[in-house]
Amino acid sequence: MRYLPDENLYGFTIIGPETDIHDRLHYHSLFAMLQEAACLDADRHGFGAEVMDGLSVCWLLLRMKVEMDVIPKWKDEIYIRTWSQGFERLLFHRDFDIFDKDRNRIGKATSVWVIAHQGDHRPVRPSSIEGMNVFEAHGPSERKAEKLAPIPDEMREQAPRLKRFADYSQIDRNMHVNNTHYVAWSEDACYSLIPNEKRISGLTINYSSEVHPGEEVLLYSVLQDGKITVDGIEAVSQRHVFTTQIVSE
Repeated sequence: MRYLPDENLYGFTIIGPETDIHDRLHYHSLFAMLQEAACLDADRHGFGAEVMDGLSVCWLLLRMKVEMDVIPKWKDEIYIRTWSQGFERLLFHRDFDIFDKDRNRIGKATSVWVIAHQGDHRPVRPSSIEGMNVFEAHGPSERKAEKLAPIPDEMREQAPRLKRFADYSQIDRNMHVNNTHYVAWSEDACYSLIPNEKRISGLTINYSSEVHPGEEVLLYSVLQDGKITVDGIEAVSQRHVFTTQIVSE
């Protein structure tokens, strides 16, 4: 990763393990790049990981929507620009633009975050932390990461099901499965529903519950109105973990 301060861009070169059988960038790999750009931009504004650690708080992602006009491939260079769209009550809004090496915009994204206590991950009011005004919006955003409805129970009972486990390699510094793995699980769950000649052009995900080390998650997927919905349900407690909506073309 490299930062271009004159253009406020974070640059990434796509490596082989980040791509699929067609050499196209996986969405979970793209989410990792977006997350890294967001964290580095927060750091540039004085609220990166080290500062947040000192306050015993952390950033948690609640929702994200990504739309891609072009899917970059292995060895391509892409650039990400990200900026705050301000906060209201507990929620922080952040937008992204994604460019190819010639600075043509090939995608866009929007996201919703919250600041939480590191111990119990209960939300923290931004007004309680001095200096949060640096994240005030530059202007109104038309982008929205919608709240998604989970798959109805009666449909879920008949939907294809996969199992995934919260193994060591998926746990991040917040002691839960990193948000990018939920996207990877969603890609796994929807794969059989997308014809080989099509690609994912958009993905929206809502995170509703943490997955802790050792837990098992059941994945259900259904095709409705041309869109695929994936639900993650913790196997023992049956709590809802996430819902993803995937658009292909």
